[in-house]
Amino acid sequence: MPIQPGHPVLLFGEGAKVWRHMARGDAPTPAESESVEVMKELAEMGLAVEDPAHAARISDLPRPWLSSFTHELVYALLQRVATSAGVELVFIKGPTLHAQGLRDREHSGDVDCWVRPGDDLRLADAMRAWGWTPLILPFTGTTVSHSLTLVAGEWGCAIDVHTSFPGMRLRPGEAFDVLIDDAEARAFAGVPVLTPSRETHAVLSALHDMRPYNGAAAPEYAVTKATAVLRTVGRGVIPIVDRFDAGFVLRAPLERAFGEDAPDYSRALPPADWSMRLEEATSLRHFKALRFVPIQHRLRALIRLMWPTAETMRIALEEPQATGRRIFLARVRRVRDSVRKLAARR
Repeated sequence: MPIQPGHPVLLFGEGAKVWRHMARGDAPTPAESESVEVMKELAEMGLAVEDPAHAARISDLPRPWLSSFTHELVYALLQRVATSAGVELVFIKGPTLHAQGLRDREHSGDVDCWVRPGDDLRLADAMRAWGWTPLILPFTGTTVSHSLTLVAGEWGCAIDVHTSFPGMRLRPGEAFDVLIDDAEARAFAGVPVLTPSRETHAVLSALHDMRPYNGAAAPEYAVTKATAVLRTVGRGVIPIVDRFDAGFVLRAPLERAFGEDAPDYSRALPPADWSMRLEEATSLRHFKALRFVPIQHRLRALIRLMWPTAETMRIALEEPQATGRRIFLARVRRVRDSVRKLAARR
C-alpha cells in the first residue's frame, strides 16, 4: 500500500525481494546497483522510505489473517488516515466477530467503523483522495442516519462510518465513550487498531439483528440469531446492555438467552426514534424523521430529500458520467413518486 493516495500494488520478483529486505531494515548497499535502482523505484511509487522514523514505516511482516488481503489493507489504510486526521476510530462487525467466535462467516463485503459524531464527515473528506466518495444523504450528519457510506472506487471495498447504532437510548457521543472504554487491541496488515470487547461486540451484533428493516420489525430468524450471540458470550453482556440503555430492543433475545436469569426490562423505554424506524412507508418515515433533525438543519434535510445533490444522484443511478439533464429527470421522478406515495397514505 503506497504512502500517498493510490491503489494496492502487487510486487513480485526483484521488487518483492528488495521490499522485504527494506521492511526488515536491510537496505541494499551501493554495490548492489540493480537493487538500489529497484529501491529508488519503490520510493517513487510510495512503497518504500529510507527514513526509519517515518510514520508509515513497518518493521515486521505479519501474515494476513483475512481471506481478502485487499480488505485487510483497507482496514490499515483507514486507520492511518484517521490517525492523520486526528479521528478516534473503532472497527466494528466484520471479521473481528468471526475472530471472537461470534460469527461463522469470516469475510464481509465492506468495512465498518465507528467514530464520534461529526468525525464521519472529516474522515470522509480525508478518504476522498484515496478514491472513496461519501454518499451524502438527506439525514447525513444527524442522529437519524447512523452511518455514512463511503462508496468504493478502484479499491472495490465500501466503508460504513458509524456515528451511532440503532436500538440504544444513550446519546451517540456517550455510546462511543462506552465503546472505546473497553475496546481491545488488534492489528490489520501490521497496523494497530481498536475493536470492541467480546461482550460489547455481542451486544452490537444483537442490536444489528433486531433493528427494523424498511419499517418492518425484526423477523423470527433475526431474534433467534440475536439470542444465540448473547447466549454465546453469557451474562457479561448485561452490563453493556444497561450502559447502552438498550434493554427495550434486546428484551426478547435476552429473555430467550437467559430465561429467569434475564433482567426485567418490561418497563424499559424505547429509543426516541424507534416508532419512526417502524414506519413502513419510506416517504412517510423520512418526513417523520425530520423532527429528529435540529431546527436549523431541517430545511436543508427537506431539500435533500426531494432534490438530492448531483453527486448523490450519480451514485444512486450508478452512472458516474450522468449528464445534468439525466440527473434533473431522475430528480423529477423522485419528487413525483414521493408525492404519490404520500397521497396514497392519506
